[in-house]
Amino acid sequence: MKEQYYVALDVGSSSVKIVIGEKFHDGVNIIGTGQTFTDGVSKGMIRDFDLAKSGIIDTVKKAELIANIDIDEVFLKVPITNSDVIFTTETLRFSGKDTEIDGELIEELLENIRFKEISTDQEIVTVFPVSFVVDDLHEVEDPKGIIARESLTVKAGIIAVDRTLFLNMGNCAAEAGLDIVDVTSDAYNYSHILTEAEIELGAVVMDIGADLTQYAYYKDGALKYAGVIPAGGNTITEVIAREFNTDFHYANRAKEQYGHAFYERAPEGERVVFPQNNGDKDVEVSAKDLSDVIEVTLEDMFMEIFRELGEANIDDISGGFVITGGTANMRGIRDLLLDIVSEKVRVHIPTQMGARKPEFTSAIATVESGIRFDELLDYVTIDNHEEDYDRDDNEPIVEEEKQSIFPSLFRERKEKNQNVEVEEDVEYESDDDRYEEDEHDDYEREIVETSDVKNDPPKEKEKSDFGGFMKKVFKNLFE
Repeated sequence: MKEQYYVALDVGSSSVKIVIGEKFHDGVNIIGTGQTFTDGVSKGMIRDFDLAKSGIIDTVKKAELIANIDIDEVFLKVPITNSDVIFTTETLRFSGKDTEIDGELIEELLENIRFKEISTDQEIVTVFPVSFVVDDLHEVEDPKGIIARESLTVKAGIIAVDRTLFLNMGNCAAEAGLDIVDVTSDAYNYSHILTEAEIELGAVVMDIGADLTQYAYYKDGALKYAGVIPAGGNTITEVIAREFNTDFHYANRAKEQYGHAFYERAPEGERVVFPQNNGDKDVEVSAKDLSDVIEVTLEDMFMEIFRELGEANIDDISGGFVITGGTANMRGIRDLLLDIVSEKVRVHIPTQMGARKPEFTSAIATVESGIRFDELLDYVTIDNHEEDYDRDDNEPIVEEEKQSIFPSLFRERKEKNQNVEVEEDVEYESDDDRYEEDEHDDYEREIVETSDVKNDPPKEKEKSDFGGFMKKVFKNLFE
């Protein structure tokens, strides 16, 4: 992005958040944040377009003042709501020619996957490499610089979201005057808050937001499963309001000031006063009574997540549980989960100055995703060039009108990251034989799809005219 800044936009159920970051050693340096509370979004979906748009505009202004920069480009993150995780492989074949792997080839592998149409009602928003295999001999995490003679294969994950959710989020950001550099899913972004040990052994991230609790399971270094339950911090508030016959506002204030998630460790002497909805005399209860209601509600939410993980045959969580999101601020939440599970539990609170709140976790992780992909694809140093090769007779010809409606954001990001004007480079000229048209070159690609993590067989879906129309919509939105 311009001036090497990465701006993440998080349109959440309770607030719109923006985080501005830059690469700093092996991490992220946060130089500005903004947050605006809004009722324009509910359960991950925009319910009032104007309110959501206004929230984005206000948040941009706040972040610009803090960081002292102009914001016009953002990385948009989308929730796990109505998402599917699918795994696939794709292979580029070099037919015995010594080929040095660079960001261009990695980009092509990922773009080919991203442009696949998997259904008429879903859109691929994130393609993340799990590993690369060079010449069918050895597996690597980053193949750049390695010489391949026969093939380069990527084992990748696809995150597909509901197309309506995706379009509305993108349109709202565009109407607020922002250009979208790329779109990523929370399901992938959460991997950046885990340690290497957690992500290898098997860990579950739980992001408890206002209306939703999103969770994702990682093992062997990659995302394996993701889901969401329609309950969050507001659910706890609603139960308190109903239990003590009070207004939502008073219930929420009591939760934030006196709430404790673990009954056994809730303070003994604290008292909470609840004005009554029917005009009766105020009711005074102990913090223990309040904690009892909170504990039962949170425990039900945890158990629902465990039930869904069990249905997905996930039982190895040796890396433990990580709790984040706005509700992670509540006292005793770690103690409660520790009382339920035998694995380790920790609460993740960002350590970056100016963003040390768990509700900023998702946005910071989105910045991290942007940096990681730019490093992998080497956007700043590689040059644009066309490549020609003989297509395998069995490879389907994809007509333009049948391509995904998703714009080539990889390519747009590369162009935006070109800090200097790149001239014709001798190093690339020496490799032109790898790309020029040659009647003896049978350079080809293979795409092999597997089923999604729920072991559902791939479904063949009929294509419609929807793609052609929506490409025009996206052209107005993103170009």
